[in-house]
Amino acid sequence: MNFLLRSAATLLCSLFVGGAATAKPQVATLIVMPQDLRQNPQIVSDLQRRGINHATVYLTWADVEAQPGHFDFSAYDPYFDQLTQGGLSLVVVLDMGGRAYFDGTGKHFPGRTTVPEWLYRQVPDGFMKNFSGQSTPQPDFMNPTVRQFSAQFVRNAVTHLSQRYPGKVTAYSIGLQEEHEIKYGQTGYQWRDYADAAQAAFRQQTGAPLPVINYTSDIALGLPRTEPLLHAHKQFREANLKDATCFYANAIRSQGGRAMSYFGELFTTHDGIYATSVAEQLADCLDIAVIDYNFYDGYSLSPDARVLPMLANYMASVGYKQIMVGAYAEQWERVKKSAELLPVISRTLSTSLAQPSVIGYEVGGLQRHLDTHLAGTLDLDKLQALRVQPPAPTTASTGKKLTVGILASTSNYYVWHGDRSGGVNVHREALLEAYNLLSTQPGFDVHVIGEKNLQEGDLLLQRLDAIVVPHQAALPASIKQQLKAYWKKGGTLVQDMRLGEFDENGKPVYDWMHEVFGIENITWRPRGGIFLTDDGQILRLKPARKLYTGHAAMTPRPGYRLLATDILNKRQGIMVRGERTLVFGFTPQLVEDATQAMWQQIFVREIVNAVRCPTTTCKTPPRSP
Repeated sequence: MNFLLRSAATLLCSLFVGGAATAKPQVATLIVMPQDLRQNPQIVSDLQRRGINHATVYLTWADVEAQPGHFDFSAYDPYFDQLTQGGLSLVVVLDMGGRAYFDGTGKHFPGRTTVPEWLYRQVPDGFMKNFSGQSTPQPDFMNPTVRQFSAQFVRNAVTHLSQRYPGKVTAYSIGLQEEHEIKYGQTGYQWRDYADAAQAAFRQQTGAPLPVINYTSDIALGLPRTEPLLHAHKQFREANLKDATCFYANAIRSQGGRAMSYFGELFTTHDGIYATSVAEQLADCLDIAVIDYNFYDGYSLSPDARVLPMLANYMASVGYKQIMVGAYAEQWERVKKSAELLPVISRTLSTSLAQPSVIGYEVGGLQRHLDTHLAGTLDLDKLQALRVQPPAPTTASTGKKLTVGILASTSNYYVWHGDRSGGVNVHREALLEAYNLLSTQPGFDVHVIGEKNLQEGDLLLQRLDAIVVPHQAALPASIKQQLKAYWKKGGTLVQDMRLGEFDENGKPVYDWMHEVFGIENITWRPRGGIFLTDDGQILRLKPARKLYTGHAAMTPRPGYRLLATDILNKRQGIMVRGERTLVFGFTPQLVEDATQAMWQQIFVREIVNAVRCPTTTCKTPPRSP
């Protein structure tokens, strides 16, 4: 937290597509189904020529334990034998989450799932419901009987595969629900779990009924709908997910396996449905975490190469030692546009693999669908078009870097469920672009941090020269207190707009940490403005889609300084500096017009100034010619 900039760590990257060999190649995997082997007996060598060294395979509980207590792996042994004998290692998904059932030929069986049929009969109350009370095929892994049976499947599967394929199974993934990510599933847009057991447990814990939070909160419209139990609901659901995930991880580890889990994209409009923020709490339970992205924002296709590198960085910050990134094209394939996505996938994987904690990648959704009644098969031509080229290993830098944390508060994204201000989720956009902009600066060492990292004693927190808070409009009071404590101990705080204006339940508190950032009052301006800097530069801010509410004209408190003064009101301005503080009255990283480069340059420059010259007496350095 001092002002000395630290040496950059050496980035050790393995090149497995057209690159030099290393001691341990990075994992390159994709899903290989039995029908892929049947249709192409040479598929293993074909995959290897395209840089693939692993196969992600599904081990279905319904097949292995068709009768209670009788475990039979004979349907899978030839399939896995062919993959491993050909030279591929395995990532095994323990498929017990209620996914639709396909047989070994790829044929779909309506009404059947990957959960044994006898479990539905023996434990009829052991399955989740959506908030309309409709039953779902997803087992309730808080149910003790379901746990007992499913853990027997997990232990037997790990024991059998570890013995049959020693050294060839990289990890076993926990399939809690249909998509195998650690989250709650959904039926349409109806959340889970609202079964009787979940409702009783929540009532016992809080004394209140389990709430149904089924609305959007659009910050451009003003105040969100206040839900007093929003945060309690979040904690309840995440605690259950954590408990179940760690339970199955321990079952895997007890048989000598390595536990792995998939996590869907965080910091989106849908976090509130899925409880995806549980990812922050599971680093101690998992050996490998896969963070994935399907290039779809819940509303439309989104060819965004920024997402996976940012998410991988965040996963490392919250404690995961080994991370994989997953890029999936199924949403694009459905509209026959996956070929257009391949350059974006290549770019985002290559960028992600440069991070030292990222050990590999998985790609998915590149299938040919020749028959509507059969699962698709791998499209090797599309796979061939991928160009995953992580940067060559670099030598250690002798220069000093500014170590910056970018706060991504999970509470903020729960409150703003469904937000589409300006046609996008502006909270997500501010975070993504802040990371994209700062992480590409040669003098920055950037870490996307979570609420977990603000706790006293966190090792990463102690290294940070500054924390940037990008549009985290809803924060618990405890998080703001932790930010204040960081500042009091000598760290620099930067916000781009609206830090903690609402609490974790959406209640307005009308506070941007005014006493820390030196804000006397704020006047909202619906349009743009013209501002004058102390070195005579004229700055123009125009209305824009992502600048959904114009800007906040701020009046500083005594001892704080305006960096950009409104030419129509000399007492107000768009940037305020204090001792180790900097606040913007808008989101400069989201400017989209011809002044974009200028505002981005100012954003970076003033963060550097706030750290290197912490007092308000520092003048803005002359502009470069």
